Amino acid sequence: MTPEDRATLARLADQLIPRSGEMPSASEVGVHLDGVDHVLSVRPDLVEPLRVALSAVDVHGLDPAVFAALGEIVAGAYYLVPEVKDRIGYHGRRAVSVETARDVDADLLRPVVERGPIYRADPRDL
Repeated sequence: MTPEDRATLARLADQLIPRSGEMPSASEVGVHLDGVDHVLSVRPDLVEPLRVALSAVDVHGLDPAVFAALGEIVAGAYYLVPEVKDRIGYHGRRAVSVETARDVDADLLRPVVERGPIYRADPRDL
């Protein structure tokens, strides 16, 4: 992407994710820089719709498929930024081991225990 493309993307991205309260705008966290490159590296199918979007003056009037692709690119890049993850308090799914049954909230499991065992028999065992 050229510097002009990145400037256009920053402008379009801010139309999708403007600054709001404590949350920075898309361009403030640099989605038009490294973020978009990362998204496009895992979603090369979005390169062509992005090219089309970059020819637009604003997001209004974009073809719905192009608008959806631009939204995916911008949102994907935005939520990859550590500052954004910190502000929303979410850093992705993490594996959490349960060492013993005592580590599990009993109230959470009570409906399952009260329900009793339910399952479908494996047809190969019938």
